[in-house]
Amino acid sequence: MLFGGESAESYYDEGVTASMKGNLTLAMRHFERAIHLEHNHIAARYQLAKCYARAGNADNAVELFRQVIRAKPNQVPPRVDLAFTLIEMGKIGEAEKLFKEVLHYKGDHGRAYIGLGQCALAAERWKEAMVLADLAIKNGGANFAALFLLGRAQRQSGIGEEAVGTFKQADALVQKLIESTPEAPEGYYLRGVLCLSQDKITDAMELFQSAENRANPEAFYSAYGLHFNRFDIQAQRGICLLRLGRRPEAEALGRSILEQTANHGVARQLVGEADRET
Repeated sequence: MLFGGESAESYYDEGVTASMKGNLTLAMRHFERAIHLEHNHIAARYQLAKCYARAGNADNAVELFRQVIRAKPNQVPPRVDLAFTLIEMGKIGEAEKLFKEVLHYKGDHGRAYIGLGQCALAAERWKEAMVLADLAIKNGGANFAALFLLGRAQRQSGIGEEAVGTFKQADALVQKLIESTPEAPEGYYLRGVLCLSQDKITDAMELFQSAENRANPEAFYSAYGLHFNRFDIQAQRGICLLRLGRRPEAEALGRSILEQTANHGVARQLVGEADRET
């Protein structure tokens, strides 16, 4: 029995704690138990949806987010989280519509501007993505997600010098994260993502290896809007191997990931790209 007793609230509290520690398997069990004890526990459904999204189970996450929105139609966070999950599924048009709905009623929502900017970036509307990134910074501050979006949009728009400065600002935030938690993988992973976006492939690969060395194989991590686990780190290292022309190693790494998690999208790309080259 839990410390707080056999109640929906106790399981909910334990689920939140497990989720914060990156133990999504345990967190989901607790949230499911909370819902079993109290069917209309909307907060538990919302947290369960977020766990599914972080774990890469987008279909279940979307269904639960929609349930939460139907129950609490005036709440903004579930709509934003649903939209970001739709981006992960490649449903850019649906995500864009949701972000615009949020901004229609709450025009200062910085995270919604980031999401809308990601949609523009996915559609290769570089200048629009820059404008939206600027709006995200204006309304939500110069956080990592907004700066990362702006830097990528600037780079794609052909203003590389400005992009370098923006990426440096983002890297400064990551450096603070590494200094505060040097044995955690998040900072190294984020710095690797920054390097990869700037074609600093060797540096990126070393940083992904540092992140992997620090990652718990069972844990899921979250930082500045990016969610990842050890397989995701390995997959990013595989992308580096591909870009360095080391295709057999990339393919082997992709196959190794797929042996352990059969539906990993990036790992499938690694194997597919390697196959197409042979």
